[in-house]
Parts: sequence; C-alpha cells; structure tokens
Amino acid sequence: MPWCPKCKCEYEEGVKLCADCKIELVDSLEDIIEWKPLIKTTEEEQIIQVKEYLEYSGIKNVKYEKIQDEDGEEEDQYYYAIFVTEKELEESIKFLKGYMLTKAEEKKEQENEEDDEEEEITNEYETENYNDDTALKDLKSSVYTFGVIGAALVVVSILSLLEVIVINFSNKYLFSGLLLAIGIAFVIVAINSAKRIGNESNKITNRDNDINKIIEWFGEKYNLDDFADKYELNFEDLDEGAIYYLVMDKLKLIISNQFVEMDKKIVNTASEIIYEKMNTQTH
Repeated sequence: MPWCPKCKCEYEEGVKLCADCKIELVDSLEDIIEWKPLIKTTEEEQIIQVKEYLEYSGIKNVKYEKIQDEDGEEEDQYYYAIFVTEKELEESIKFLKGYMLTKAEEKKEQENEEDDEEEEITNEYETENYNDDTALKDLKSSVYTFGVIGAALVVVSILSLLEVIVINFSNKYLFSGLLLAIGIAFVIVAINSAKRIGNESNKITNRDNDINKIIEWFGEKYNLDDFADKYELNFEDLDEGAIYYLVMDKLKLIISNQFVEMDKKIVNTASEIIYEKMNTQTH
C-alpha cells in the first residue's frame, strides 16, 4: 500500500498524491527518508564544499536547500542548510568536525604565510640606528646601576653576618645569605655588561663608518628629479609613499652592486639617508 512520506498516511493502491500534503506517495514506509539538519550558513559556496566533502567521505544521502530566514532583519533574507538522513547523522557530524578542523588549520597556515610575507617585506627595508649610541648608553647605565646596588648588597650582607649592623629578622643568616646571593648576582650582571661595552662600541663605530663610506661614495650628485631622469624612473601619478619605495629599491640595487659584501641593513640605512638628502634638495 502507498504511504505519504510527510504525514505517513496510508492510501489505497493506485493513489499517487497525498490529499493533504500534495506530494507523491511512496510504496513503503521504509522508503521514507527522515532528513535531519546538519549545518546552516549564509554562504552557499561553503555549503556546497561541505556537501561535496560529505559525499566524498561516503555519506550517501546529502542535500542542501535555500531557505528563507523568517527571523532575518531584512526581507527576502535566505540561508543555506545541509540535510542528511537520520541513519547517517552521527557519522556526518564526525565528518563535519573533521572538515571544520581541516579548514581551521588551512586558515591558520594561510595567516602564518601572510605574516611571513609581511615580515619578509618589512625586513627588506629594515635599517640600522645611524649615529645612535642608545644601546651603548644602556649598557653603561646597567653597569653602574647593577654594580652599585650589587656592591651595596654584598657589603650590607657581610656587615650583617659580622654583626657590625643589626637587622631585625628572625633568621639573620638566612636573610644575610639571601642579600649576599642577590648582591653577587647583580655584580655578575654588571661585569657581563661591562664586557659587552667594548664590543658594542666597536659595532657602532663600524656600522657608522660603513654607512658613511656608502654616503661619501654616492656623493650629492642628484635631487630626486635628476635621479629619476638618469635611471628612467617614472614618478607620474605616484604618491609620496610609492615614490619612496621606487627610489629606495633603485638605490639599494645600485649600492649593493658596488658594495657586494655589505650587510643589507647597512645598505638600507645608507639608501634611506641618501633618499632624504635628495628629497630635501628637490624641495
């Protein structure tokens, strides 16, 4: 006997449509598929990808529908939903979780690649701190600060142990030992910083000498317009930022060809200084 797949009413043989639901009858209740919602979204492309993934994973009965969102703020607002059979619902949920996890990993990898590209672009224009001895001053300050405080703590701890000065503490040996340990640690930091001062000073001197060497070699031959004419750079319709990168790339190429072994950041710094000089001459 035929049955209505929606209202599950039984009909006599020969009847094709349900009188109430107006849909085709099926031969048996076993032919009725109980569709269960799996996922919904406003992105049709995403729904199609999920459907294809489920079918590829072996889910036999998958369909998606475009459904009007009656709760939406706008009229004619729709969403897309995927339905699977009740029998395959549990397995479909597992596959869906795997799909979402894979997509999340792909998104993370893409973000990491974009971050790497952005960092690479940044590094291409990374410069040194020309005529800047801040790092050296910081080291000297560390030597003085840690040295004075460390020495003071060592002296106080020794005087406390010798009972030259009295510190009201339940266990003076523990307290004095702690002060001594901290003081020695501070002194060690001061000594290590002092050792680095010479290396840092040489590094700063060599850095500035290399930058000056490049600047002196290039000279003050051009303003921006003359430079553009000589090397056939077209500034037309370019804003200041675009002109900067165009000129910088050309300067770095010229300097790198002349100073082959020079560190990239040194080349970038010299190029930026030369650009600023040319830009000043132009204005």
